[in-house]
Amino acid sequence: MESQLKAGDWAVFPGAGGGVGHMGVQLAKAMGFRVIGVDGGDEKRALCEKLGCEAFVDFTKVKDVTAEIMKITGSGAQGVFVTAGNATAYASAPGMLGIGGKLMCIGLPPAGDCIVGAHPTEFVVKNLHVIGTKVGSMRDTDAALDFAARGLLKPIYEKFPLKDLPLAVEKLRAGKVAGRCVVDFNS
Repeated sequence: MESQLKAGDWAVFPGAGGGVGHMGVQLAKAMGFRVIGVDGGDEKRALCEKLGCEAFVDFTKVKDVTAEIMKITGSGAQGVFVTAGNATAYASAPGMLGIGGKLMCIGLPPAGDCIVGAHPTEFVVKNLHVIGTKVGSMRDTDAALDFAARGLLKPIYEKFPLKDLPLAVEKLRAGKVAGRCVVDFNS
């Protein structure tokens, strides 16, 4: 895995209850990481807890998410896997990391003004690493398939008939989907 985290390391997932995040949480848990989910709402909290997150931070209820992550980890996470595709997740991620931490860029925000938000001094003093990963290696794919075969990786989704496509899109835009939306084009 490109993050080079090891079992027992703290891994934070902004967007943990979403389509990409919930799969990342399961992979991280299967690899022995101590997982913290960050997302909004009781439904996503329930999903993250069901998937084995050791802690959950609800950004709709917690005023300072970064401070809460630091309180949970003690000195910052070894990895932050940004699976949420928004500027806020990227802006806060460096502050959640401890010395030598890895910020993994996974979820992509819309084009525009989005930065991995911290002053360069924080990157230098904390020896932070920002890593983008477009495609996993064949080894990563084999490992993910092995986790799935052993029942450690299961997609969570809400199924919609084609006639309810507008409802599915509305729920996604409102952040009200825990896991993924799947549209059944045959119904």
